[in-house]
Amino acid sequence: MTPPPDDLPSPAAARQIGDWVAGLQRSNVPEPTAAVALDCIVDTLGVALAGTKEAATRLAADEALESYAAGPSRLLIGGRLCAEGAAFANVAAAHALDFDDNSYAGFVHGSAVVVPTALAMVEAAGGTGSDLLTAVVAGAEAQYALAEAVGNGVYHDGWWTTALFGTVGAAAASAKALGLNGRVAADAIAFALCGTGGLRACFGTGAKPLLAAQAAANGVRAARLAARGLTVPHAVVEDPRGFARLIAASNFDPTTLDALGQRWRLLDPGIDTKLYPVCLSAHAAIDAVRDLMAERGLAPSDIRTVNCRVPPVVAANLTYDRPMTSGEARFSLPFAVACAMLHGTLTLDHLDEATLADPVMREAIDRVCMTADPEWNADPGRARTAPEGAEVGIETTSGERFVRFCPSARGTVARPLSAVEHAAKFLTCAALAVGQDGAERLHRKLRRLEAESDLSRLFDLAHHGGCS
Repeated sequence: MTPPPDDLPSPAAARQIGDWVAGLQRSNVPEPTAAVALDCIVDTLGVALAGTKEAATRLAADEALESYAAGPSRLLIGGRLCAEGAAFANVAAAHALDFDDNSYAGFVHGSAVVVPTALAMVEAAGGTGSDLLTAVVAGAEAQYALAEAVGNGVYHDGWWTTALFGTVGAAAASAKALGLNGRVAADAIAFALCGTGGLRACFGTGAKPLLAAQAAANGVRAARLAARGLTVPHAVVEDPRGFARLIAASNFDPTTLDALGQRWRLLDPGIDTKLYPVCLSAHAAIDAVRDLMAERGLAPSDIRTVNCRVPPVVAANLTYDRPMTSGEARFSLPFAVACAMLHGTLTLDHLDEATLADPVMREAIDRVCMTADPEWNADPGRARTAPEGAEVGIETTSGERFVRFCPSARGTVARPLSAVEHAAKFLTCAALAVGQDGAERLHRKLRRLEAESDLSRLFDLAHHGGCS
């Protein structure tokens, strides 16, 4: 067969992604990529189980139970709905605690949307654990590739990229679960893009996880409508009235999509797994304070002030200097640093009203100052290696001053969690919903996910809690 001329135009972005999603097979996924995808599945489901106790999750679940039909896909709080309803409720749970993973391909909480959506859709389709892993890879790589193609400017402009690109990831994962061909998968992705959006103005409130849930539901609906025959112009990214011009200031590099299936975004730039249940922008400062206190033998009473110099994006994310609610605390650098100073770490147990109201905590928060450095990104090397880093200076009551620069927090790609730390996080989170024994049994099943031939029985392991 004669190869096509080199000067033929590339297919539209949605069609290029759709064709890749349709052609992806488990055998195409390298084992290192599959291993990261499995970590994403395990971590996300653990965090989602912990998130079932949150008010935003309960609101989403109540809405789903009232609005959606019964079906084959499991709700993490209990019961079953159609795939769209389950995805809506379970994605809210996955992001309710802001403890889910991130990727710098677009500043996206990718797994929180893709994993529960893929689970709901593959379960509805009667698929296997291997099918689930493949659908997760399809959704993750699709959203990260498009996010990378338009650049991170959309995030800095105020768009919330998890909702913006999450609907693409959900549509791609759903298309894979449904076995759609390339043209129909492209219709799903194009329709998802036509209606996508999300504003960072909602940070610190229950609207944030619900926007992620809405993105998931929209992606599922886009795939199902495409499967029923909906056709959509595939050039919705490139169109003068389309995604790139209206949302990304016309920034779009179509050659980035050529790397789908060749460079795996799950490996590069990779996935940051959170060690602390707050916005990732606070993590480097937490680590710097913990390390300085341990190295210098400092007690909380030894510290007069903590000054944190951070990049502008960190200051833009962490907008609550004096948080009054747990939602605000997740986006507060003074709270995160004060918690590390007083307790040596920051866990889910610290995100409650009693901790926030504690006079000792309020006084510690008053000792923490955050300063945005407008020149942070002037050095391209620092902008690349420390996008959410922190330089922390501690002044002691005796007049000493100690400084620590932390470019990357524990759990990021540069400083990944160990397998033991991954497991400990999952068990701590999942036990809140299914008990310690149930969490251990589920962890063993998830680590052997590809041996699961019937996903409808994946959570049949606990005799109490949300998954019974």
